[in-house]
Amino acid sequence: MKKLPGFLFTFLFSIALFAQESPQSGNLLLINGKTIPFKLIESNGYDLVYRTPDPKNKLKKIDPERVFSIKYVDGSERIIFQRDTLDPLEFTVEEMRLFIKGEQDADRLYHNNLNKIGGFAAGVVSSYFGFYGVIGPPIYATVFGAFTPNVEKIKGVDPELIKIPEYREGFEKKARDRKIRNGLISGFIGFVAGAITLSVVQ
Repeated sequence: MKKLPGFLFTFLFSIALFAQESPQSGNLLLINGKTIPFKLIESNGYDLVYRTPDPKNKLKKIDPERVFSIKYVDGSERIIFQRDTLDPLEFTVEEMRLFIKGEQDADRLYHNNLNKIGGFAAGVVSSYFGFYGVIGPPIYATVFGAFTPNVEKIKGVDPELIKIPEYREGFEKKARDRKIRNGLISGFIGFVAGAITLSVVQ
């Protein structure tokens, strides 16, 4: 019986070892609070390489610096995030976990409908200035997105968690990001709607 080449043996052995030591599916928890489901995951030294659990079974990769942890279906967790020990302001693992929890709660609880209406209105008004009015939605989104919402008044937020600086920072950051994104989207929708209306009327 012929022996396998050394590099091939090592490659196959690594896959077998990985399969024995790690459950085969779970979710990637990202630093921005989002999760990505996977069916099989491993590291190539530079990226985390995983397969999607959908029928397409796509092979994808992601920068480990974007990932906080790998959560497996059996409930175990592998922490990917590493604190920069040279930076005293860098979050610890538990502080980052609280920050991410704040981001996730903001995604779930913060609904800025008035901001969307304002963005749409700003876009409609901007359309009256023709091509130059296209800067209207970004200006609106940037200006109003800079204002941090009052977390205490948001329904469903745990009052005890709000007292924790890392959680609050994550919540407020995600809320501002959503305000900017939604302001841009609604603003450009309003701009297009206004432009179409003007073209019809004229």
